[in-house]
Amino acid sequence: MGFIDGKFRKVRLDQSPWLFHFIKGTDQEPQATLCKILDEKKLVSNRGYICFSASPITAIVKFFEIKTLSTGNPLYHPYGLGFSRDTLVSNYKARNVIYYDSSDKEDIPEELMWRAELLSVDGYDFEYLREWRIHGGEFDFSSFPVEDLIIIAPSQTNLNTIVVKEDMEFTPIVDYINEDIEPDWTDTYTRQWKGIAVDKLGKDYLDDYALSASMLNQVIGENVEEELFRESPLYLGGKKKKI
Repeated sequence: MGFIDGKFRKVRLDQSPWLFHFIKGTDQEPQATLCKILDEKKLVSNRGYICFSASPITAIVKFFEIKTLSTGNPLYHPYGLGFSRDTLVSNYKARNVIYYDSSDKEDIPEELMWRAELLSVDGYDFEYLREWRIHGGEFDFSSFPVEDLIIIAPSQTNLNTIVVKEDMEFTPIVDYINEDIEPDWTDTYTRQWKGIAVDKLGKDYLDDYALSASMLNQVIGENVEEELFRESPLYLGGKKKKI
């Protein structure tokens, strides 16, 4: 990002450093779908392109509540992924959608039709989505920098279920006097992904750049036990209370 470009971009509340891909509102199990995407590290589409939105996540919270007339569901669930816009543009050739009407469609070259979308203010107008696309039916993000990706979920509880890996660590207790080893296992909670809960957006962050700055405090691979349990009645003095 150029200095001048970046300077002015960050004072625009309608801008975001991410491009978002959300789970469709008709999906009956959006959390399971998002987890499957993260396990496979792929986005798949039968349209020949993968869609993203450039709308700031901090500005579209109500978007997840408004139901469409055609399905009775919101257009998208508050589950998704946010990819660094600059990385998608530079390394994966993401491009913004070109809008056309029936009179100028023929002016768009065939090789650009994958990023072209009809715009009719009287009946077919999705320009508000600020859509961007990647050409092709599959986006493999297995090599995408994990630090440049965030997970979106409706609540902190939902988010923790997705971004935190719970495991068991073998920590034997050695009795040097009797030369005995007592096996012991400890729960460990490790951050796999960075993320934000939608229900926190209206309270803590002015815009997506403020949110992005807060992501620096989330470190992939860190132990998040204290963060997870500090408000729990079973969490005392830095350790979970045994029950």
